[in-house]
Amino acid sequence: MKERKVKIPISEIYPTIQGEGFLIGTPVVLIRLQGCNLSCEWCDTKYAIPLKKESGKYLEEILREVKKYNRKRALITGGEPLYHREVFFLIDSLIQMDFYVQIETNGTLWIEELEKFSKESLYISLSPKYLVNYSFHPAFYYWADEVKLVVDNHLSSEVIFSKPFVYFLERKKLILQPEGNKPHFVKKALKLLEEILEKGYEAFLIPQMHKLIGIE
Repeated sequence: MKERKVKIPISEIYPTIQGEGFLIGTPVVLIRLQGCNLSCEWCDTKYAIPLKKESGKYLEEILREVKKYNRKRALITGGEPLYHREVFFLIDSLIQMDFYVQIETNGTLWIEELEKFSKESLYISLSPKYLVNYSFHPAFYYWADEVKLVVDNHLSSEVIFSKPFVYFLERKKLILQPEGNKPHFVKKALKLLEEILEKGYEAFLIPQMHKLIGIE
């Protein structure tokens, strides 16, 4: 497949501020892909879940739009970015253009071609979902730079202290994100954080900043 003929389903592209995780507050160009293999009940971008044929854009067209904005960081989100193998060409092109690229993924899928990239230019935010019992592809043990667990009605201390997430606790990569910044989930997150500290680990409670300050 020739790179310039690549078509990628795009929901929207716009300049904004990263509102979640360790890179919170970072100016980015957000590239939201259309289509997801999961459908979480609290998803705040449900419009990006169905795969729409008419959303396909050629790579060159996407890159032209990204170039319009005064940013050197790109955030690729969804939907689920790794639902589309063509996203590799987008990441590769952005890195060649000296963008620092961040991907937000539910972790159920992996694209082996991503392993060609340096961790200095590609940042992966893993957010496992309750719909698949918080499971994720084993490649993320190495590639995940942060792990966001949404604190909702499903998340429990049993999940947090299971072997996969203890791995990330030991590496100080685990983030608790209260669903929708709702007060009762903030309270639950604080309780879970205390349990984590009592067991000798450290985690981070980080709300969705973009919702707090009223931007997309």
